[in-house]
Amino acid sequence: MSTTFFDSLTHVTRDGSWIGERTYDASLPALLRDMDAAGAARALLVSIAGYVDNEVILESAHAHPSRFVPIAGLNPHILATTRRVDAVVRQIKAQGYAGIKLHPRLNGYDPLDPKMIAAVESCGEQGLVVLLDTLFRRKGLATRHAPDVIDHLAGACPDTRMLLLHGTGPTMMELYEIVRCNDNLLLDLSFTIMRYRGSQRLDDDMRFLCATTDQLVTVGSDWPEYTPAATLERFAALTQGIEPHRIANILHRNLERWFPQATAAG
Repeated sequence: MSTTFFDSLTHVTRDGSWIGERTYDASLPALLRDMDAAGAARALLVSIAGYVDNEVILESAHAHPSRFVPIAGLNPHILATTRRVDAVVRQIKAQGYAGIKLHPRLNGYDPLDPKMIAAVESCGEQGLVVLLDTLFRRKGLATRHAPDVIDHLAGACPDTRMLLLHGTGPTMMELYEIVRCNDNLLLDLSFTIMRYRGSQRLDDDMRFLCATTDQLVTVGSDWPEYTPAATLERFAALTQGIEPHRIANILHRNLERWFPQATAAG
């Protein structure tokens, strides 16, 4: 297996807490140690609006430009108008971020809210990548079928590159049918590869994707909740016997196409 790893999803916080708790050490030194221990060359360093300050993401990426690509968190729901959404996206681009993270579940909005769609469309116009958390369901609110939501977004914003974090979990094969028809989509297995381990059906689905659709798939740790080393160990077990060039595409080449080293260096 290729030892190069470009982690699709990591986070840090200034005080090292994570989602208001101390269960994990989410500090930058801890992340660097875990990346070094796993041989992870680079990572997307990702903010979450309301949970991680954008500033610490940008500062950390500037301190280690060869390791991190900064992704800003954005909650379009709290902005007054779609015009204001566009202005904020433009500001994010000017500040040096390579993309935005949208998290409808944690930020409590409909993933097909007009301001959400405006953010995705604006990112396409500005050349920013959208990292979309695709696990939309939350308590107390009926949620539309995740692949259908993404199908709508892809149709509404065909020029926007979207990294579909967690691959919609249990419905990843339905998402695959959408991704393979859209050149600007990547299906990401971060979190899902660890959270659903032991489910034979999902293990088979993930192995199928890695063996046949390697140019459309990425994987990440979702650090600090999982480590790069544990993720790579799980990935290796899942992909035994798959050709090395396919493994390399999933582990680093697909993300390198979207985030070449010059982008990370700012």
